[in-house]
Amino acid sequence: MPPYLRIYDGTTDPEDHVTHYVTVVKGNDLAKEQVSSILLKKFGETLTGGALTWYSKLPARSIQTFEEMTNKFLSAHAGAKKAKTRVNDIFAIKQSLGEGLRDFLAHFNKVRMTLPKESEVMAVAAFQNGLSRDGSRETRKLLS
Repeated sequence: MPPYLRIYDGTTDPEDHVTHYVTVVKGNDLAKEQVSSILLKKFGETLTGGALTWYSKLPARSIQTFEEMTNKFLSAHAGAKKAKTRVNDIFAIKQSLGEGLRDFLAHFNKVRMTLPKESEVMAVAAFQNGLSRDGSRETRKLLS
């Protein structure tokens, strides 16, 4: 496995770990028929701490597919799963005093990317709602 493969210790979102792991394995120029086998066989190498303890207690040969491993892993580590952001949460993002337009846009987009698919109209409305009326000249210009 490449050295940039993240190790999971049970404290971060397990879905993020699975997504990252699958992306790294699929990026290794493997033959299509090898991918499923490698995903299943190498998964344990990406675990440490409590997650590795959980994995080591699985009965030998009790899991046949990576999909089955993923389901068991996600169930076992559901407590570490990050809470889904609600669409209304996007309206709570406000530009702070002294925060530049570029920084606010970066912060806004970071939260927006965690949301379920919402309409672009709603995203624009939330962005405008979050802009500070007392902000920079660029912000005031954008609001007008």
